[in-house]
Amino acid sequence: MSDLIAYKSNALIEASYRLTLQEQRFLLVCISRLKSGIDAPSPEAQKTMTITAAELYEAFPDMGRQHAEAKLKEAIDRLWDRSVII
Repeated sequence: MSDLIAYKSNALIEASYRLTLQEQRFLLVCISRLKSGIDAPSPEAQKTMTITAAELYEAFPDMGRQHAEAKLKEAIDRLWDRSVII
């Protein structure tokens, strides 16, 4: 099991009702990688990150290793025209 922790605002929870499971999983991995606090990088510096299929599988092993890349592509394709504000 993964040790990722994600805190979501009510707005994100409400928005997640319109997201697929894969989109939600992808966003949760992204959110869990954001740093906060005094010594954290600025939101601008955290705007871009790389998430691999291996990371997605590690966070959600129930999807199956052989499906992780396809599920990641599916989430990215659907999220391409949407935006997330940090």
